[in-house]
Amino acid sequence: MKTLVSKVSVIGGGGHIGLPLSCYIASKNHHVNIIDTNLVTINNLKKDILPFKEVLLKDYWSKVKKSIKYIGPKIEEINNSDFIVITLGTSSSKKDTESFDNIMLNVISNAKIGSKILLRSTLTVKSIDNILNNEIFKKKNLRIAYCPERIAEGISLKELPKIPQIIGVNSHDDFKIYSEFFNSLNIKSLETNIKNSIFIKLFTNTYRYAEFSTVNEFYNIALKNSIDFDEIINLATLDYPRLLNIPSKGFVDGPCLIKDTETFINEYDPGSTFLKSLQVSNNNFLLNTLKQCKAVFTDNKLIQLGLSFKPNSDDIRSSISLQLNKLLKENNFEVYAVDDNLNSDDVGFKIYKFDEISTLTDNLLVTTYHDEYKNYDFSDKKVLVIGNK
Repeated sequence: MKTLVSKVSVIGGGGHIGLPLSCYIASKNHHVNIIDTNLVTINNLKKDILPFKEVLLKDYWSKVKKSIKYIGPKIEEINNSDFIVITLGTSSSKKDTESFDNIMLNVISNAKIGSKILLRSTLTVKSIDNILNNEIFKKKNLRIAYCPERIAEGISLKELPKIPQIIGVNSHDDFKIYSEFFNSLNIKSLETNIKNSIFIKLFTNTYRYAEFSTVNEFYNIALKNSIDFDEIINLATLDYPRLLNIPSKGFVDGPCLIKDTETFINEYDPGSTFLKSLQVSNNNFLLNTLKQCKAVFTDNKLIQLGLSFKPNSDDIRSSISLQLNKLLKENNFEVYAVDDNLNSDDVGFKIYKFDEISTLTDNLLVTTYHDEYKNYDFSDKKVLVIGNK
């Protein structure tokens, strides 16, 4: 069988979702345009400087960079594309919704007749309806599929070929077109309608948010009752299969879980007291962490390890570790931040190497547990670990 070769434009192609996907698609011999308005990222890519940490990204980039047809901000470059992939960061906020709708008008205006639009961002049914009802969209005979992003940031190039792609479409004929494209990427396809695929994206991240938040709420309750929650977890999970996959307590943050939960609530059940209570639990967890710092550390000087939103990442978007850093300083703590994945320009204040400041204080707060911390010498330190995530 002849291998499908398509012209593919990835809008938001320099971002955490778009760049690994662009590289992966290009590695399967498709012709790829990377379109992104972040000129710093674009200029760095042209110099082979990658904008963030991602397992395997450096290897993929070195193999495909010469075959990328275009890297830049011009959306007009989509005018010869068979597939147009949208990987923009979005939410249900009015600002994000209006921005997305405006970008889609631009996409529709510049797409060639018969182009296939492939949406991966956080969206609502209303945003899809706005596209389907567009007269130019209809006149150009454009097609659309909602193919939600399901991979974990940081290991997306490992997961892309392993996790089935849900394809939400309006007809089985459309599914055949999009599934053929994903088949060319060696990715299994699952068919459903657009409405279901939107629900799946939001449900998945809301469920994960609820899972992590529930553990945090039990920690809040244990703390209120002067019970050592870490000891409870160690005893309850030891050789007990029904708690085998219980997550660690810790901050629930990052660019997806919070905003997708908010979008789910706004889209499907604005009156849900249960889902809204999860947000309260996590805010209380943050405040309890501050209380623990005041209780455990006898003076106001401490070393904070980890500022990104997840281990082994340089992504600080919606990072509660970073939020705690600000809260500690507002409460008169002298904080020495350590995170080898970041530099001072990323956060707007001094970031230290652990060896530089390890003797300044015995107070050690681990907020994001990067792998390298396992090799640090914590002996003779008063250590407070927020979680293993």
